Amino acid sequence: MSDKLIYLRIEEEIRNRIASGVYPPGSQLPTEKELVDEFQVSRLTISKSLSNLVGEGLVTRTRGRGSFINRPVGAPVRRAEGRPEKEPGIFKFISPPVSVGDDAQVRHGILEGMRDTVRSAGYTVGVDFFNSVDEELELLREYSRPLNDGFVIWSVQHPAIAEQLAALRQEGFPFVLVDSFFPDSPGDSVLTDNAAGAETVVRHLYELGHRRIAYLSAPVSRVSLSERLAGAVGAFARCGLEIDGRLGIIPGAETVNVQEMNGSQQEFVRNWLRGQLNGPLPPTAVFCSNDTLAVTVCRMLEEYKIRVPDEVSVIGFDNINLGAWLPVPLTTVAHDFYRIGRLAGSILLKRRQGGDPMPLQYRVPPELIVRGSTCAVRA
Repeated sequence: MSDKLIYLRIEEEIRNRIASGVYPPGSQLPTEKELVDEFQVSRLTISKSLSNLVGEGLVTRTRGRGSFINRPVGAPVRRAEGRPEKEPGIFKFISPPVSVGDDAQVRHGILEGMRDTVRSAGYTVGVDFFNSVDEELELLREYSRPLNDGFVIWSVQHPAIAEQLAALRQEGFPFVLVDSFFPDSPGDSVLTDNAAGAETVVRHLYELGHRRIAYLSAPVSRVSLSERLAGAVGAFARCGLEIDGRLGIIPGAETVNVQEMNGSQQEFVRNWLRGQLNGPLPPTAVFCSNDTLAVTVCRMLEEYKIRVPDEVSVIGFDNINLGAWLPVPLTTVAHDFYRIGRLAGSILLKRRQGGDPMPLQYRVPPELIVRGSTCAVRA
């Protein structure tokens, strides 16, 4: 196994210590710092290892107290009535690290939804992370058999991934994509209804009296972002609003985070925003395809001495934690990660039981969260 996945080795070592009684049920694990010192790895690596054990129900992590052992490896978990006593099956959630501060929010929702759905059928849930296309491919190849019973995957949109998933599907290995799917290779998926969420945003701004709305998007190679763009464009048309000249799509990387935008991307946003504000009919509102872009726009408007929302309303998408703590809290759209997890778990159970092989695709309605960054147009 690659050194890049060393956290899996550490996870297995901790699991062995639990099974052998080195860490008995009810005892407290060493602190993250102590584990970092012992294994000579980063705190992030230790955190990944512990997250898997938490997902499997072996360990409970309590803020301010530490990590505690729940049960020995192989101990019975809750099973459906009549299910024979045996080692529990395991479903894996495979995910990239999410932007700083929101990793726990996303994973907790999906994992809790999965766990609450599959536990009674005798399954546990684990977590694996990847930082690149190559690492995702390695996980899909390494863990598709025989130790795992299915995957829920927050996948990168990449041809090599599509090819590997098609191979797994051909073999009959169950998996569910969340937040993405591959249109040319349909399979089971659960997504937020991104188009509906974007339309909700446009209608919210329209009802506040905004008629000059600009839309700023991260690169639309990802399905979720292309759907948000399509939803916004459709809503503009239905409201009788012009989008020509008010649309900006950032070139470059697929995912744009405040901390990771490179200089040219930052410059693109700055030039686009300056051009919008200096035009003959400047926008009264800016809709950003994700919250990290909205945070960037808010900070740039502050530099320009333009008040949010009194002069320009700003709205994002994703409900990241930072948005609620801005000087002007951000209006946004929230995903229902728990429901996404439940639906994904239910699909995996259906696939393990056989039945209709036709792809199952669900869209989960998002929720508009109105905070302080949007208001009615000032007269």
